[in-house]
Amino acid sequence: MFEFSQSKNQIIIKRDTIFLGIGVVVIIMAIAGVRLLFGLLPFEENYTLADVFGLVYICGWLTVVLSLGIFSFVTNSKQITINDEGVLCKSLFSKTFIRWADIKDWGLSYCGQTRWEGNTYYLYFSKHECQIKNECKKKLKGKMIKTFIIGNDYFDAVNIIIPFCSEKTDKTPFVGKDKYHFWG
Repeated sequence: MFEFSQSKNQIIIKRDTIFLGIGVVVIIMAIAGVRLLFGLLPFEENYTLADVFGLVYICGWLTVVLSLGIFSFVTNSKQITINDEGVLCKSLFSKTFIRWADIKDWGLSYCGQTRWEGNTYYLYFSKHECQIKNECKKKLKGKMIKTFIIGNDYFDAVNIIIPFCSEKTDKTPFVGKDKYHFWG
């Protein structure tokens, strides 16, 4: 799900705040994990294999939780600005800009399904031509600007974002067919 604002000269696409909420919950889980970790350390003189297993398990769990937290905060901070000059993507750790003259391929490509929201697509802008896999999907490899379009946001993307971008470039967009996909 995304939020976007449109003016005459630009569209700004941002993630909704669900990823911020996920990030906060994950930080709370990480704090609980660190407390568990410090509860295990230091080992007593007669530590057992179960103590070592518990330490390894908590460290692995913390790694997964912290990775999920970083992903959530980066995803929440991602903002794509589409204007007359090109496409700009900003997040916590990066900033990427592609001019319209440099875009060789762009559009909506199917990437999977969510349990409750329906189909998931990537809105993408690439400096190289991507290979078509089928009528719904392209193989999106390499460095590019892309963001998730989930469920009913597909229709907003097709009816608002795609026409806006089509005015900026002479490249024809790839728009993956919106159909029910049982297998990706």
